[in-house]
Amino acid sequence: MIIMAGTLDFLSVNVWHILMAIGNLLILVLILKKFLFKPVQNIIKQREEEIGKTYSDADKALNEAKAEKELYLKKLDDAKQEADDLIKTASDRAKAESAEIISDARQEAERRRRSADEDIELARKKAAAEMRDSISDMVITLAEQVVEKEIDPKAHASLIDDAIESIGE
Repeated sequence: MIIMAGTLDFLSVNVWHILMAIGNLLILVLILKKFLFKPVQNIIKQREEEIGKTYSDADKALNEAKAEKELYLKKLDDAKQEADDLIKTASDRAKAESAEIISDARQEAERRRRSADEDIELARKKAAAEMRDSISDMVITLAEQVVEKEIDPKAHASLIDDAIESIGE
């Protein structure tokens, strides 16, 4: 039985050892909790707050970027519309000015044509009046010469030739 008693000591359960091991474990857990778990949990909590803040800032920046993009696109569309309106207005104004210039030019050309026709008619009447005056002066001169001279056929031919020559001048 001695052999048995030696094996029993080896296999025997020592309550003090178990209590000391549990006590050591509790002290170790308390020390780890005090110096390791709380600071680690605080760091984890701070990181979670920082990450949450970063996500909220990112969401806010994204929303602002979307709003600015919409505003930019709206302004771009407004600018395109305004440019189209300006081009249309300028085109319409150019067409109106072109039509007015053409109308003024046609009226001026018509006025000048009428003025030229009037000048031509006046010059023709003046030339006709001068010709009548010249012819009547010649006839009077010829009549005076005929009355002063007796007319013989040679003198008559000579007077006619002189009158024809003076008309040609």
